[in-house]
Amino acid sequence: MDRRTGNAVKSQPVYTRRNPNEYGFYIACDDRSILRCVNTMLLNNGIVGLSDDNGRLHYLIDGRRGGNFVVDKLSSRLLNQERAGGSPENYNEIFVLHAIDSVIEKYELNPTLIGTQIVRSALRELYYDPKLLKGVSKVLYPKIGKMYNMNPSQIERNIRYCIQKSRKLGANCRVLNTLRELQSATLAEIYGDFGRW
Repeated sequence: MDRRTGNAVKSQPVYTRRNPNEYGFYIACDDRSILRCVNTMLLNNGIVGLSDDNGRLHYLIDGRRGGNFVVDKLSSRLLNQERAGGSPENYNEIFVLHAIDSVIEKYELNPTLIGTQIVRSALRELYYDPKLLKGVSKVLYPKIGKMYNMNPSQIERNIRYCIQKSRKLGANCRVLNTLRELQSATLAEIYGDFGRW
């Protein structure tokens, strides 16, 4: 019954998708229609994806079902995205870079110095190919030098300067030993905090 008119109101059927790959278009003319539509989708699926103007998806999860339900939906959605759209390499790269940034912050390397950016690139390369540490001046520095348009001696000079400016590492640290220490700290961060093997 409509409160204003006293007439019987037909409830509008809400369309449920039979095929998960099917797109649904819903036209809502007022706030109640929007809320009813979203509520039905949340009751059916527990989660609703909304796209913004840039094509990024934002998810609305039904928190009325409790914290465990929310965590399950989040983890399953992230795993599905990893399998479908995002490649595992991209997710691995995010973990690696986050760990490297954390190590750089712990060792108080100045992020405004070019040497710190070079150290970041070096740690990334060392994570994917640890053998590069054996040939730092012949293999690692030239590889990074291409990224920054520098020769190996400029790369080493910038790294040394950034190490000297760090309060945690000190002025007397050798570049190779410091890179080895930072590499170990990065691996400990990745394996310890994120459990990545």
